[in-house]
Amino acid sequence: MHPLQTLPMLLALWPCSLWAADVQTGLDPVETVGRINANYNAVVHECREADTGALRGHYYCSGVTLRMVNDGNFEPWDYSPYAVKTGATSFSWIRRDLSINTLIHPAGFIIRTPTDAVALGLPVKDEGWTCIYPFDAGTGPQRGWYGCGHYNDTKMAIPPSPSTDNKNAKWAFGTCAQQQIETVEQWKKAYPGGTRQPIQTSQCSWNAESPAQWETMIRVHESRATTPATDSFSRKDLFDEFMLANATDTADGDPTMKYIDAFVYQANNTYNYPTFGDTAPPRKEDGRTSARNFQRKLHAQGYAVPVLNLDFKRPPEQRFQYIPADQVIALNGIPPQVYIASATWAQRLDPGTGQMEWTLNVVPTALGKSQQASQREAIYQELLQLRGGDSQWRDGEKAQGSMKQQLNCIITYYPQRADWNLEPFRPVVSDAQTKASGCNPTLK
Repeated sequence: MHPLQTLPMLLALWPCSLWAADVQTGLDPVETVGRINANYNAVVHECREADTGALRGHYYCSGVTLRMVNDGNFEPWDYSPYAVKTGATSFSWIRRDLSINTLIHPAGFIIRTPTDAVALGLPVKDEGWTCIYPFDAGTGPQRGWYGCGHYNDTKMAIPPSPSTDNKNAKWAFGTCAQQQIETVEQWKKAYPGGTRQPIQTSQCSWNAESPAQWETMIRVHESRATTPATDSFSRKDLFDEFMLANATDTADGDPTMKYIDAFVYQANNTYNYPTFGDTAPPRKEDGRTSARNFQRKLHAQGYAVPVLNLDFKRPPEQRFQYIPADQVIALNGIPPQVYIASATWAQRLDPGTGQMEWTLNVVPTALGKSQQASQREAIYQELLQLRGGDSQWRDGEKAQGSMKQQLNCIITYYPQRADWNLEPFRPVVSDAQTKASGCNPTLK
């Protein structure tokens, strides 16, 4: 893969609400996340163009196509120098019948499926999809034909004629068919993996528009539960690689903006995998912060799309989640929802411990108060964003989840309270013990 090169993080102060000229109203974010979750769970074996009925690859109407990318002093949809040399950019494609639970970067964006775009009357990304690999393929200029050729094969012939009969015919190509590899068994025999022939750089590519090849690609991916340390990128829990030809010959990726359906970040993951073309070592990155920055950048260009949380630990039907507190722009004409009016620290003598302890006094807004029962997760996320980095919380919460447990307890059993007092020093105990203690548990 060749995401944008790792560059120093652009540290900029952004206003809470950024308005650009002629910003598109945007789709309803709840409908958007519902549609994306439906696509993730749609195990479809045939996709067709709406107007011609021509067969397309599985990405066309099912699954979720993502571009995971670092944040920095560039636009996330632009092309890296390495991608410019390759002529194509790397994406991943995930669906519930794939065991992928890890992506290459903590944040990125989702490309709207062509079928959804047609139904919504929005621009359709019909052309440019070239090939897909079951595992990361180390794509770059070493692979010809937009990252789909054989690794380090400078003599590879350009496909003599289109291999598909649809609107993407001139782009779609795969080397597996050239090598007469059509089954999982044939693929395994050709690519056993290991030090001498690592799967990452030796594997063949599958045609982006062949439904049969997509089916085989999925089965190949699912066939590798483990892999030797010398071939660490070819496991079924890791990402695949889906190639899209660049729309320009320069780093300018602006033509991609109109196809972006949402930005996304991985829950509880700050790890960046090393990638070909990097000029600096990988660094940890907070995906939520990056996704929020991406949202601002696209909004400045006139497009409003939501930030979604992607958590592979949730049930497939809830894989993507829309959290109002994650948003930094107005969506569908509605400003970002704010549930917390104030959250201030005070130190007091606690009768239970006999020591001076920190208390966070939280006052909800009218919206937060009226929606406390249904939006408690969003309320917690907003509170975490506001005060989670404070030393009182960060260093004082000895039992992880204590503040969240207290908040849930107060909302559940004391819904009439006008404010909430949360103490990071308190332990995490059973729900029954928390209730019995009046939401103020102590260790005896």
